[in-house]
Amino acid sequence: MAARNTQQTDADDWRQIVTSLYPDALTRTYCVPPVQFNRVPYLRGTVPGTGLSVHLLQPHASTRLLHTALSTKPEGWTLPQHMWTEEPGPHLPPVAMQDCDLQDDFAQNHVMLNLQELGDSRHEAMFILSQLQFGSYLNEPAYAAAAERLPRPKDLPQDRQGDFDFLLIHRQHGILVGELKSVGKNSNAANETDDDVIAEKVKKAVKQLDKSERVVRHLVSDMGPGMTVKKTLFLPYVSSAQLERVLDNDEQLEQAVCQSLGAANAAEAVQLCCCSDQLSQPASYWHVTPAVLSQLSTWWQHRMSCTVDARLTDQHYLDIVARFVGPATTVSVPCYNGVRVEVRTAGQAVAELGRRLALLVLTLQQLDLMNRDPPLVYITGAPGTGKTVVLVLQGVRWLRQGHDVHVISTLYTTRAVSTSIKQQLEMSLSAGPTPLTPGSVSYHLYDIFNREGDVDQAVTDLVASVKNGQLHVLIDEVSFDSRLRYGPRHTRLVTRLAQQVPHLYLWCAGVHNTKIPPALQTQVFTVPLRSAPAVLREIQPAIHSVPVHDYSDSGVPAPGDGLSVIRLSHHGNAHTGRWPLDCAQCGQDIAAELRRLGVGWSVANSPSRLSYRDVFVLTRSRDLHDDVTDETGRVTSPASGVVQGLKDAGVPVSVLGDQDWLHNRARWEGAVQDVAVAATDTVTVAEHGYVTGLERRVVAVLQGRDQEDDDRGRTDEVTDLGDRLDAVSRCTTQLITVRTPPVTTTPPSLTTTTTPATTTTPRHNLIQQPLPPPSPPRPLPPPPATTTTTTAKRRGGRKCVLS
Repeated sequence: MAARNTQQTDADDWRQIVTSLYPDALTRTYCVPPVQFNRVPYLRGTVPGTGLSVHLLQPHASTRLLHTALSTKPEGWTLPQHMWTEEPGPHLPPVAMQDCDLQDDFAQNHVMLNLQELGDSRHEAMFILSQLQFGSYLNEPAYAAAAERLPRPKDLPQDRQGDFDFLLIHRQHGILVGELKSVGKNSNAANETDDDVIAEKVKKAVKQLDKSERVVRHLVSDMGPGMTVKKTLFLPYVSSAQLERVLDNDEQLEQAVCQSLGAANAAEAVQLCCCSDQLSQPASYWHVTPAVLSQLSTWWQHRMSCTVDARLTDQHYLDIVARFVGPATTVSVPCYNGVRVEVRTAGQAVAELGRRLALLVLTLQQLDLMNRDPPLVYITGAPGTGKTVVLVLQGVRWLRQGHDVHVISTLYTTRAVSTSIKQQLEMSLSAGPTPLTPGSVSYHLYDIFNREGDVDQAVTDLVASVKNGQLHVLIDEVSFDSRLRYGPRHTRLVTRLAQQVPHLYLWCAGVHNTKIPPALQTQVFTVPLRSAPAVLREIQPAIHSVPVHDYSDSGVPAPGDGLSVIRLSHHGNAHTGRWPLDCAQCGQDIAAELRRLGVGWSVANSPSRLSYRDVFVLTRSRDLHDDVTDETGRVTSPASGVVQGLKDAGVPVSVLGDQDWLHNRARWEGAVQDVAVAATDTVTVAEHGYVTGLERRVVAVLQGRDQEDDDRGRTDEVTDLGDRLDAVSRCTTQLITVRTPPVTTTPPSLTTTTTPATTTTPRHNLIQQPLPPPSPPRPLPPPPATTTTTTAKRRGGRKCVLS
């Protein structure tokens, strides 16, 4: 009796932990882990000219990237405080990476996304477990005593080793074991694969399925007789017709498949398998259309809904889930350095995927550029292609060579990213091996948008800074586009420096690819490195609308596809104001999503956590502000609605907007410094122009317009594309959009899923006619008359303003 009571206590505790991790366990679908983490092996290497040890992605016929695994600051920082806070550790043995590894990861992600969409669309209560090792079941040392009383895989000597490709635990239908085979992924255009190859893979899959069934039945054998356990094959690149043909031609294989799946004949067996007919297209695997969901539902009805396990009560279901994903079972994901990383919840997945995306990454092209080391370089490319990273690495090399490095901020909108570059240079220099005579970092602030004379002043200052006949300069977020007020001014700055300083070393970067001065050698970066594919798919529709190079296929999978975009609506009785910025309820809705992700929570023994500093809330409106107070501290203008809503929900907030720029310059400068290095653990609410070049793991983008948009007659489509390019691109991992539902049919927007062309490199060109050229933004109104000349500067423009 004592043992039974102890066992019941363990079950109660595990069930309570599971319901705290998955509060909607009885009503919705959860994937565990929530994201497919791809295997990316590393080797050791060095960044040229720095003498610093890094990890490099193992060269492979299918890859064209070198990943440098450099540490980021702990406690959830998105931006590296400096690039090498930790040594990479001991040399790692080379990890063999075959084409089949890449195919299997891709197929696993493909099927998991489809199953998640199926569960969500049907409102199914189930857990989708993927790649769970038998040995991970009830193997946590802290729960060893409790595990000893329960059936485990080690009790089955013949079956103790292995894994479940997919294990679906359903509230009504019991357990479904799924075996995945990626055969056919590299077939020809007609999607034909040699039948013998398919037959061999299916034969192997059946044996693995039967083994997995034996293990599952053993693991739940103490929970009552007759637990419903079904099996299926996932063949995402083999059609149903192909599979049926293979079975018809191999009588022995047909018998084995029918017996394993409980089918009467080959045709029925095929209906119980999930083939390419039921899944989204590989070239757009994330785009699960209603037609695909209909086919998936048909398969699901054939495989599962014919039987409802009436013995499965809520408690019984949660007890099964608690054993497979509760605290006693290890839920880990692969990691390049062999360290076990546990990821159970969506928040942990965002944190871990964000950490991997924040690792410094170099492509072979970037490494070649640094090896060649040309003196005058303009790096251009879409957001998140590593432009700023290469600038920083080049600056570190110059410093270690003993040269002074001058970091230039040419616009008020580049203050934050320029501050970040300066910070990384200084801390990277102090963290690494100290050269005998290191250089120093100088930081120069100008505003060539509002003061044309700052071009001449910058040239004068920099020429005066020439040392030993040389000058080393870094400028980020540059544009030479003549349609922008500051475009020709950037051109004049670079041209005059090149003329007056014979030994000038100037590396600059920006997104625009037009009107580049001939003095600069242009380098185009096209491989996306900083954002998960789920975020990139939201950015890409804007790429073709402006003079920006499109993304290209990297030839290697991203660390993970990313979580689905969270789409909130500014609509309903509790919502107020024309736009989300003015709505306190929208702020509370964002706060609720942050709570769901566990932002700000302390997770014991888990490095995968999200801090408030990992979050941006971005708007295009210049009306954003916190409480405005007079000299007595009395609030004269309450904070914007979304800011107040976040505060009311207990979220610590920092605001970076135009009002402080106009009325409290000291506070504005302090906020810029803070956001640049994420010094304070707060959510930053900002106009997106002020955080150009910075990134966060979680970004909420608020739809909106200001008076300038109305005055210039900008359509919602144009403002939407601007938000994609300037705000969505600040996100690495989890995107949240908050939009007002359209009254009438509108062009594709952030709420619309777009079907891309079926190519190996996804391209989302939603704009068939080119948009008008970008125009300079309206300067801010002058500050109060009491403001000094120093503080009367008007701020610079956004990175890209579409007319």
